[in-house]
Amino acid sequence: MTRLGEIIESNTNEFITQCYDLYSAPPLGTIVKASQSDSVFGIVSYSQTLGLDPTRRPIPRGKDLDDESEIYSANPQLNQLLTTEFKSIIVGHHYQGEIKLFLSPTPPKIHSFVNKSSHEDIIKFSQHIEFLEPIINSNQPQSDDIVVSFIKYAYDEINDNRFIKESSRKLASMLKHDTYRLNSILRKLKL
Repeated sequence: MTRLGEIIESNTNEFITQCYDLYSAPPLGTIVKASQSDSVFGIVSYSQTLGLDPTRRPIPRGKDLDDESEIYSANPQLNQLLTTEFKSIIVGHHYQGEIKLFLSPTPPKIHSFVNKSSHEDIIKFSQHIEFLEPIINSNQPQSDDIVVSFIKYAYDEINDNRFIKESSRKLASMLKHDTYRLNSILRKLKL
């Protein structure tokens, strides 16, 4: 598994991971796994890169440079002054050797390692996309894009065209009273 970082903030609904490497947050919709024992699963819902010191904003540094990549070469200290973090909505947890697709009774611990989920874990989530319903019904900003991103991410992992059709059918059931929103999601799903 690819270790991405460590949890720096946690509650029963979500956790924030600070990445070990700058700009290395996983894409929106990725399933990540927190903790080595009693694992908690989250779906990446947001990422950001910011200064480590909240009282000092980054300033422009490339006015006289030809290429953006030269900024980091000319200012190597930036890798120590900036950080990348991502937020994950909790969507499942391990319990007695099985993945349960609902909130964990306890949040993951601060400094728990966060890894990309295994192929087997992604298959489990892709077989039961009903776990996305709380995200669809939440006030989460860009919740539809999180759903679309997960479906595309899972499709890339399992590479089965039936998955898109089955996911579309399940989304239609979840959004049966909001056809405008359903059609918007389905348009974004066209591969």
